[in-house]
Amino acid sequence: MFKEKLDRHGKHVKFKARIVTQGFLQVPGLDFTETFSSVARFMTLQIFLVLTTFLDLELHQVNVVGAYLQGDLDEEIYIKVPDELAEKYRNRQNFWRLRKTLYGLKQTGQQWKKCLHQVMTKLGFTCTIADDCLYAL
Repeated sequence: MFKEKLDRHGKHVKFKARIVTQGFLQVPGLDFTETFSSVARFMTLQIFLVLTTFLDLELHQVNVVGAYLQGDLDEEIYIKVPDELAEKYRNRQNFWRLRKTLYGLKQTGQQWKKCLHQVMTKLGFTCTIADDCLYAL
């Protein structure tokens, strides 16, 4: 996927490229087994915000850029080398083996959740019974 980045005046700043997959071509049972990834309940967020306000706590938000690209793949998945790069790799293989998830894969969300869970567990947090997206010390 190619995108032209513009500044606030509409002038060209740079070109960006990102490799994405055509997840709709994935075959269940062959390319992936599970795709479910839990999402935090809205009620959990509401209670959390009320408690933060009531106890006069400071709240910080973290936006992990490229978080979906951090999950390790459980399956062995290959993608065709994009046409724009095929000439550069013409003497090599026509396919790349993915080791990390990419945008567009069906299992990307689930793999990111597994990665996050492992990190949170190593830090000493545990999943709550009420919401598996909420961790406590």
